[in-house]
Amino acid sequence: MAGKRKLYIQSAIALGLFLATAFVTGGVVGYLSDSGQDVLSSPIALVVVIAFAAVTMLIAMWISLKWMSSIDEAAQEAHKWAWFWGGSSGMAVGGVFVILAAMPQAAMLRIPAWYSERTDPAAYAATGAFAMLTLMLIGYGVAWAWWWWARR
Repeated sequence: MAGKRKLYIQSAIALGLFLATAFVTGGVVGYLSDSGQDVLSSPIALVVVIAFAAVTMLIAMWISLKWMSSIDEAAQEAHKWAWFWGGSSGMAVGGVFVILAAMPQAAMLRIPAWYSERTDPAAYAATGAFAMLTLMLIGYGVAWAWWWWARR
C-alpha cells in the first residue's frame, strides 16, 4: 500500500507540474498576443512547444512505467494482452481507411479541418494520426474489458 501511495503522490506532483507549466505558458502567450506581438508564428514558439511536448511525454512515460511496475501480474498481463489485440485490431480498422485513401476516388472527399480551419498536409496528417490513435484506444478498451470479463 505504501508503494501505491507514493505512486499517487508522484502522479499528483507530475500533474501539478504539467498544469502549472501549461498555465504559465498560456499566460505568457496570451499576454504577448494581447500586446500585439505575433507570438505563435515566431521561431521561439516552435521551440517552446517542442520542449513542452517532449517534457510532457517524458513525464507521461515515467508515470506509466512507475504505475505498470506497481500493479500485480494479472493486471499487467491484461494491459499487455489488451494493447496487443485491441490496439492492433484498432490499427487494422484504421489501416483499411489508410489503404482506401490511396485510391483515386479519395480525392473527391472533403474532410473537415480539425485544426483552426487548416487544410495543409501537416494538419491532415495530424488528423489521421489522431484518428488512428483513437481507434487503437477504443480497441484497447474493448479488449481490456473482454480479458477481465473472461476471467471473472
